[in-house]
Amino acid sequence: MLQARKKFWGKKPGFDSGDILHFGVNAGFSLVLGAMVLFWELTPLAIVLVLLSKWRVFAVQPRFWIPNIKANLVDIIVGVSSVGLMHQSQESSAAYLWIVLYAVWLLFVKPRSSAFWISVQSVWAQTIGLVVLFGSTDLVQHAVVVTVLAWVVTWAAARHYFSNYDEPHYRALSMLWGFVSIQIVWYALHWLQYYAVGGLLIATSALYITILSLVLGSMYHAYKNDSLTKNLIIENTALGTVSAIALLISSGWRPTL
Repeated sequence: MLQARKKFWGKKPGFDSGDILHFGVNAGFSLVLGAMVLFWELTPLAIVLVLLSKWRVFAVQPRFWIPNIKANLVDIIVGVSSVGLMHQSQESSAAYLWIVLYAVWLLFVKPRSSAFWISVQSVWAQTIGLVVLFGSTDLVQHAVVVTVLAWVVTWAAARHYFSNYDEPHYRALSMLWGFVSIQIVWYALHWLQYYAVGGLLIATSALYITILSLVLGSMYHAYKNDSLTKNLIIENTALGTVSAIALLISSGWRPTL
């Protein structure tokens, strides 16, 4: 789970020196990544910089490395995927939107630790991670690689989500969600369909997985809060089904690739 930090705005109105430094460093980091991708064409180096920014993961004894990697995996996925989205949409002005959104992630989304914001973090990481994987037209030619990476993305997102609850089986549930997701991914690789939005190719399969995760996640949240009812299950199932059908109809019947 991402580590909670102090509230950006502090307890009193206005900025203090720590707020200004926090804002400047994170906003500047997002801008530097954007410049490396859009102006200097150094996308691989930008990805390396994202990974190097997590140096504190290894600033402990080696036995803590793997737990730290797991705890920071959602943040790493968002960082690497944001760079990938900047690269994939660099022919469009939408690339600048991803710079802004990554800054929003660093400043306002990542520091939050409530149940709602952890859910947002999980969905954010899973969705853009899958969009980047399917948006790489070279990578999707290697089904096994995409499937493995998709499992890592969905497993990490689920683990992050379940870790917010008193769930003794969160490891098994996270792995189960990862395997359910890669079943969808494996079949989707044989019938790829995309929406072209802002110079970016958004795979319908990534959206299907997002819809399914929202439906199941909302029902799980209700279950853990003793508010799961038959009507809620029907409503969530119906909403998810209608959304999936709308995607299916609007995306056409022929594979894009």
